Parts: sequence; C-alpha cells; structure tokens
Amino acid sequence: MGNIDFERFDQLSGDNVYNSSLRVRKYNRTMVTLNGTLQVVVPLNKSFMISTDFFHSSRGNQQFNHYPVKLPTRHVCEFMDNFYADYSEHVKDMINMPERGECPIRPRTIYVVNKPFPKEAVPPFFPPGLWKVHLINSIQNVEIVRFEIIAKVNNDLL
Repeated sequence: MGNIDFERFDQLSGDNVYNSSLRVRKYNRTMVTLNGTLQVVVPLNKSFMISTDFFHSSRGNQQFNHYPVKLPTRHVCEFMDNFYADYSEHVKDMINMPERGECPIRPRTIYVVNKPFPKEAVPPFFPPGLWKVHLINSIQNVEIVRFEIIAKVNNDLL
C-alpha cells in the first residue's frame, strides 16, 4: 500500500448530536492532516446505531461507485469497543476520547491536532483512487447523523 491522505471530512447532518469543526489542511509540503474538534452534544447510548457505506472512484474524478465492503452495523458502545480493539493505537494522540468501555458515552469535546491518515489501519486490498466513506448514526432505523470522509489512496508505483 502506498500513501493515504485525507481529502475532506464533513458532517452532513446531525448538528444536534455532534458538532464538528474537523477540517483537512496541508501540514507541510508532503503531509495532509486532520485538525479541529468533534463535540459530542448529547449522551450516546445503545439506541445509537453506527453503520458505514464505502464508495470508490478509481480515476479520482469524483465519480464514485458503491464498494461492497462495510464495517458491521453496531450500537455506538459496541462500535467503540471494537474500534478500540482494532485501532486504539491510531487514536491515542487524540485528546479527550471516551474511555474504553464507557457506555453511555458522555458529552465531551474531542480534540484532533495534526492527525495524518492512519494508513496502517487500511487493509492492503483497497485499490488506489479516491475513497468516500459515509459514517451514519441512526435511531430505530432513522438516520440522524451522517459524516462523509474522503481519502486518496496512492499506489507505491505512482
């Protein structure tokens, strides 16, 4: 796997649940990072279900096709437990993250400072191109929050 950079991080809906100021910025000539805050406005309990959708643009031209991979749909506490089990080393430098096993997750502001994309967290079978991930929060099958993360995967040969 080559290099992976954030392109965008947007909160598309759900300002009453989260308030995101996360933005992608150029850190230096060779690095792009994520910076800002993610405010959890309300307690997040087991009624909040987290699901994902992945989209791929092989040419990087914003023409995305749905990609047949997703993280398992889980309630927020189980999602975070699995997230910590698999990716805790990639978020240990983020400030004020929920404690492992915390449920419900209490309101807080999480600080993200100069965070490059954790390319080691991405399986090697993801092809190069532009990737769009929707991270969706639902209650009783009704979508209440949607985040959109776009990242660019470059092959080592490019």
